[in-house]
Amino acid sequence: MITMLRIRSSLLTAATAAAALAAAAPAQAAPTTLSVESAPTKVAAWDGVVMWSHYDATAKTYSLMKSVDGGTPTNVAVAPRTKGPFDIDLGTNLSGATYAVYTRDDGDIYRLSVATGREVKVAKLSASTIVERDPTIMRGEIAFIRRDRGFDQLRIGNTGSASKGSRLIVKKRSVVNAELSPTHVAYVVTGPGPISPQGAKYVRNRNLKTGADRQVYRAVSGGANSAQITRPTYMGSPDGFMWVRTNHGSGTGNRFVRYTLRGSKLAYAKGSSVFTISSAWAGNALGAATSTALADTACNDAGVQYCSVALSGPLQFSATP
Repeated sequence: MITMLRIRSSLLTAATAAAALAAAAPAQAAPTTLSVESAPTKVAAWDGVVMWSHYDATAKTYSLMKSVDGGTPTNVAVAPRTKGPFDIDLGTNLSGATYAVYTRDDGDIYRLSVATGREVKVAKLSASTIVERDPTIMRGEIAFIRRDRGFDQLRIGNTGSASKGSRLIVKKRSVVNAELSPTHVAYVVTGPGPISPQGAKYVRNRNLKTGADRQVYRAVSGGANSAQITRPTYMGSPDGFMWVRTNHGSGTGNRFVRYTLRGSKLAYAKGSSVFTISSAWAGNALGAATSTALADTACNDAGVQYCSVALSGPLQFSATP
């Protein structure tokens, strides 16, 4: 009897301690809105810098905006885009300085120094007769997607003096987007799902040195739920990628998904119930930058504006999938 009482006492003590730890854990911060937009936009982030597109309804153009460390947005002094928002990504050049890459209306790749504002066309990686899209940069390497003869080509190259252009690393029927890390590239492809031939999204991870390529995540649409995956974003610490898995229509809310390269581990943080169309990692203190919308192309419903760019604040990756 004494032994049983001791066991029960120990269990109660452990349960009380666990409850105390849970109560002591800080609540996930509410998002901080950087900008309310009149059109859906794509967001990019790196080391405290967040960039996105602002739509001018009068001129029908998209201008590039920037916020540093959560500060007031400012206009980036480069020419606007007319064919949709900038397909922008932020990363670094070979020396570690923060750079942006994107395409312009002609489908060619451009690189922008965030510090100086100098924009340069990356001619070595831009084909004269084929359109490029969704470039990504890290340590001076630039990966991008090129559509050719019914296939999406994921290619990679750099802008060094010895560069001879790009090389093919992935060829699929549909590559949605991609993100570089110093050692890997994460990319999203479409595949068959229960309601359509392209009803599922898959995240794949490819080792740039060995060529080892594996599926690491899947999101499947079905019933009232539209499952989408935002473009992966490189985190750095821990070394890996993050994306948002949307649960639009199901009422269960979105999830931030973290994939750690070491050990190939997945972890989850709670997201909002608003449709997230783009996300990027701004750093551990600022958390994830997100852009939201009512749907892919809509912002306003009954006077409520759903398009915005926000920072999540520090995220706790302790939620269920």
